[in-house]
Amino acid sequence: MTRDRKVLYIISSLILVVLFAAFFIPANSGRLVAATLLLPAAVLVPILIKKRNILSIHSKMVLLLLIVIALLYLMAYYLTGLKFGFYKQYYLNLSFMFRTFIPTSMIIIAIEIIRRVLVAQENKTSNVLMYLIGIVADVLITSNLQGIISFNKFMDVIGLALLPAITCNLLYNYLSKKYGLKTTLTYRLIITLVPYFIAYSPALNDAIESLVKVVLPLIVYLFISSLYDKKKKYALEKKSKLRFVGYGAVIAIMISIVMLISGQFKYSLIVCGSNSMYGEINKGDIVFYERCDDQIINEGQVIIFKKDNSTIIHRVVDIEIVNGQTRYYTKGDNNESMDSGYITKSNIIGITNYKFSYIGYPTLWLRELFNK
Repeated sequence: MTRDRKVLYIISSLILVVLFAAFFIPANSGRLVAATLLLPAAVLVPILIKKRNILSIHSKMVLLLLIVIALLYLMAYYLTGLKFGFYKQYYLNLSFMFRTFIPTSMIIIAIEIIRRVLVAQENKTSNVLMYLIGIVADVLITSNLQGIISFNKFMDVIGLALLPAITCNLLYNYLSKKYGLKTTLTYRLIITLVPYFIAYSPALNDAIESLVKVVLPLIVYLFISSLYDKKKKYALEKKSKLRFVGYGAVIAIMISIVMLISGQFKYSLIVCGSNSMYGEINKGDIVFYERCDDQIINEGQVIIFKKDNSTIIHRVVDIEIVNGQTRYYTKGDNNESMDSGYITKSNIIGITNYKFSYIGYPTLWLRELFNK
């Protein structure tokens, strides 16, 4: 093993340790500690490890293209607020700048300087190490692991931090290796830091927001590589086409799943969490349902509705009209008595169509784990 390789592995391992250690420090302090330790590493890495590859001649064009893509994405993202509304996520003041904005900026700059050196080694191990470093750093920036006190918080970290970090760092490694530090860093600073100057965010469903953050890097990667990656051999061209088809299929599946679990579209999925409908729908089943709009609800139908802040899957057992108001009385097939009170059309979320037996159990196990 050469001296450069030894230095590379030692420094990369130390950086990973520092980033993991920062997770055990409260979010804002953890970012500051990580940023303070990463900056000296960003200075030392280019000195101790030589860069080895040559950048593409299209670097300037890709840089301009990525700036346009980043700005268009941010514009489209905030325009969704016209449909979904906005919420105030923080107050832009000096405290926020020093606790969040500056440490985040420092981490991004340091990580991209280190990335530029590691991915230039034309070495699979260094690429993997940088990929892991990038994922951990992104999760540190975008989430607070100490705040995971419930199943929903855990899913937020997975969907809004970890999964986007996985796809984003595939893109960042590719851009850094092919087009250099300036290209990757500029794109990241626009995508990550510009929203900090806008105190309001669109009130997107978490599933949709996660999908956008996961899919965007894949689309950018496919777009840039299809424009500027030149393949000389037919075998490589064929492999590239298969890769694009594979990515396209993955993206299509992800979009379909998110559309079904977000509850924002005509058809959705929900996991049954009890045995009150045992026989018809069992605990752990995933229920496929159609959103209730203007459909007529008949006695005997199994519906999904909201009551007392809970989502319930029960059967309609009686319907009556009182003073022009239609009242629906419900009961679980496995319950001895009817549900207390009644519901109206405004409570009904959807009408069940199909079920997929037992495949929702992993979700229930995780939820029960956090409820212990």
